Amino acid sequence: MPRTASEPRPHGVLFDAGGTLVRVNRERLEAALRSRGHEAADLEGAFWRTAVLLDSEFAPGVAFESWWLDWQSRLAEHAEVPVAVMHEAYAECDAEWFLWEEPIEGAAACLTRLREEGVRVGVVSNADGRIAHALERAGLADLLEVIVDSGVVGVEKPDPAIFAHALEPLGLAASQTWYLGDTVHYDAAAAEAAGMTSWIIDHGGLHTIPHPRRVTSLAEFADVVLARAV
Repeated sequence: MPRTASEPRPHGVLFDAGGTLVRVNRERLEAALRSRGHEAADLEGAFWRTAVLLDSEFAPGVAFESWWLDWQSRLAEHAEVPVAVMHEAYAECDAEWFLWEEPIEGAAACLTRLREEGVRVGVVSNADGRIAHALERAGLADLLEVIVDSGVVGVEKPDPAIFAHALEPLGLAASQTWYLGDTVHYDAAAAEAAGMTSWIIDHGGLHTIPHPRRVTSLAEFADVVLARAV
């Protein structure tokens, strides 16, 4: 169950990146689709309806090479553009710069508030070696003390071993640390296995996988953390 305000504040908070702090850059993707003669229908809504599938249809156990193209196909369906066009546009944008680079509302403010109150902050992300640069373009990298990319360290969630790459440089114990992600099967499962307290963020209000500790925005999450007694 969610902790009460009388329980201690975590010494540190680690965040997932994609779907938690950053999202697909809509402007770049829409421009690439438009250059191919297609206008996406509500790409904002389409993104969140597809993102939530990472915790249901694309849970751990399916090879990345298989489900990632399937995920893009579902994004195309929700955005009402041809699947082949979405694959081409996405590949073009992602080859130029990692496409998950648009900061989610409240990201910078959340990190700033936590750091100002003495909470250590970092990112642990399943990515392909480019998440640090994407966070720089999002204006978030300077607010983070450590950025761990599975493509760099060679281990990915839900393997809890990935968190050692962030906890050790921060000098934190898992028991002192919370982890905020957007999937139960990847993020929460890994964090709990590592001994951390896991939280789920549901930006789009579309999650279907139960989890006892949930927030709907980064502002709400910062409020929850800072409400704990120091």
